[in-house]
Amino acid sequence: MTSTSLRPDAAAAHPRVGRAERLLLPAAFVTNLGNNIQLIAASLLIYRSTGTALSVGWVYIATALPQVALSALFGRLADRFDRRTLCLLADVTSALAALALPVWLLAHGSAGAGAYAVSFVLACLAALFTPASQALIKERIATERLGTFSSRYEMAVQAGMVLSGLIGGLVAQFAGVVPLFFFNAVTFLLSGLCMLLIGRHRPVGRSASAEPESERVPDGPVVRLGALYCIGSVIATTANTLLMVVVVRRFHQGSGLLGLVDALACVGMLIGAALYQRWQHRIDYRQLLLWGYLVCALLALVQPISVWTMLPGILLGGTTFALGRLPSRVELTRAVRAERAGRVFGTVNALGLAAAVLVTVLVATVCDHAGVVRGYLTLAAVTALPVVLLAGSLLMRPRAHNSRRTQSG
Repeated sequence: MTSTSLRPDAAAAHPRVGRAERLLLPAAFVTNLGNNIQLIAASLLIYRSTGTALSVGWVYIATALPQVALSALFGRLADRFDRRTLCLLADVTSALAALALPVWLLAHGSAGAGAYAVSFVLACLAALFTPASQALIKERIATERLGTFSSRYEMAVQAGMVLSGLIGGLVAQFAGVVPLFFFNAVTFLLSGLCMLLIGRHRPVGRSASAEPESERVPDGPVVRLGALYCIGSVIATTANTLLMVVVVRRFHQGSGLLGLVDALACVGMLIGAALYQRWQHRIDYRQLLLWGYLVCALLALVQPISVWTMLPGILLGGTTFALGRLPSRVELTRAVRAERAGRVFGTVNALGLAAAVLVTVLVATVCDHAGVVRGYLTLAAVTALPVVLLAGSLLMRPRAHNSRRTQSG
C-alpha cells in the first residue's frame, strides 16, 4: 500500500551528513557489540551454575529493573543538561564498572553474585545513557534525515550484535568468559571517545510551528507509537531468554550454536533495516508496523520445533522485527518535541522494560513448568494481540478523519 502522507526524507533534498551523524553510528556499533557480549557471557555464567530458564531471565531482569525505575527520571535530566556530556559520563563510568567483573572473577569471587551485581550497575548507567542518546539524535539529526539515519543506526546496532554473537559464542567456548568482560570495558571507552569527538554546537532547528503540516505524524499518536516501541523491547528481551533455553536445554547444543543463532537473528535485522530504508517512502509506516511485528510474533511458533526450523525462523524473525521496530522509532522521534525528547524516551524505555520483565517472568515460568514450546506460544500470544489493536487503531484513525471531513463538506 502506498503511503498517503509525505515523508520529510522524500519531500526535501538530503542535507550534508554532519559530524554527529558520522560519530553516532560507530558509537552505536561498539556499544551494542560490547553490551551483547556482556549479556551472552553473563547469561552463560549464570545458566551453567543454575541450569534454570528463570535464572537466565533474572540476568535480563537485573538489567531491566534499574532502567524501569530510573529512565523517566534520567530522561528529565537529559532535557535539562547537555545530552552529549551525560552520554560521555555514562560511557566512562560504565567502562569502570565493566572492568570490575573480570577482576572479581580472577579474585575467585562468586560468579553469580558478580554477574548480577555488574549487570545491575551497568543497567543503572544505561538508564541515563539511553534517553540521553535518543534525545541527542532528536537534537542533532535533521528531521529530513531521521528515516535514513534511523535505518543506518539500526544497521550499526545489529552489525555490532552480529559480531557479538559470533565472537561471544566462539570465545566463550574456547577461552572462557573472562576475556569477554574486559572487551566490554574497551567498547565503552570507544563509545565515549565518539561522544567526545561529536563536539558542542547548536542543535538542529526544529520548532513545531516551523514544520510543514505534511511533515508531521498524523494527529501526533505519541502514546500508541510509544506503546508499539515498547512491544519491541518485550519481544527482544523475552526472545533472548528463550533462545538460551531452547538451544541448551531442548536441542542440547553449546555456545557455538548459540552464537550462530544470535548472529542469524542480527543478520535478519540488518536485512530488515535495509528493506526499511528502501520502503520507507513507498509503504505506509502503519502497514510496516502491523505486519512486521505480527509476522515476527507468529514466527515464534516454528522456532522451537527443531534446529532446522529455528534457523530460518530466527532469520525471518529478525527481518520482520526490524520492519516493525524501525517505523515505531522513526515516527515516535518525529512526533515528540525536541525539548521533551529526553523524558518521552526515558518513559518509553522504562515502560517497555517493565513490560519486558513481566513477560519474561511469565514465559520463563511457563518454560520451566510446561516446556519450551508452550513458552514460545505464550510469547506469540501476548505480543500479537496488542500489536493488532494498536497498529490497527493507527490504520483506522485516518479513515475516521476522512469520514468526518466528508460529512462536514
